[in-house]
Amino acid sequence: MLCGQNGAVLIIGDSKLMRYVFAFIAVFILAGCSTTPIALPVENLAASAKTPVEDLRPAAESTREIFSLMITSDQYGYVRMAQDISDPTGARLFSHRLQEKFGAAAVPPTKLHHFAVYMNNRSELRKVALGAAFGGVIGATIMNSSVVREGDVVHTLVSADEFNAMSGQNEYQRAIYTESELKPGTSAIVIFIESESEGQRRFTRTVSPIKPAQPGERIPLHQAMEAAIQFHLKS
Repeated sequence: MLCGQNGAVLIIGDSKLMRYVFAFIAVFILAGCSTTPIALPVENLAASAKTPVEDLRPAAESTREIFSLMITSDQYGYVRMAQDISDPTGARLFSHRLQEKFGAAAVPPTKLHHFAVYMNNRSELRKVALGAAFGGVIGATIMNSSVVREGDVVHTLVSADEFNAMSGQNEYQRAIYTESELKPGTSAIVIFIESESEGQRRFTRTVSPIKPAQPGERIPLHQAMEAAIQFHLKS
């Protein structure tokens, strides 16, 4: 039994489906099946309570969306994660790290346009070229942008046009990565961040593989958000 879309309960009795279910369990756990936020250990969080970050994210971006429960669907295995799945949320963690970046200096007023978190748990991810995954000019633009690797984590710069083109029925494509970034079949968290400060806008994308956390390590969601935020603040 698993939590389904909009809180529905799914009863799975066909043994032939079990190999798919096991690969998808992590999606339901992290996508919002639990009503209790995951506590992330962040030191001195109260120090950034008044950091001047204006949250301009679309309302839908903070909500959970399992794009499809149909195994045969192209959208199967892709999820937009609810922002309140963690405490602090991704947006709150962004404010805190921004405050740390400036230390005792005044933080310039900052607008947060996007902090979108997706999970890719498509167990049999197709081998897609970047252009095919993102479509035409969008794929070519991302492919030609600088790729920064930090261990297994991959960062790229994107544009608002590229991001917006992957919306509506195509939103699940934001969770797609390519075989040049990660080995096909690897579960991953994909995070998009767009901010604006002092007349400059930054839009970044981070792909972080999901691996079992070792004792004392941050959980994969926390690792992914920290990596995405640090890269964004340095870009």
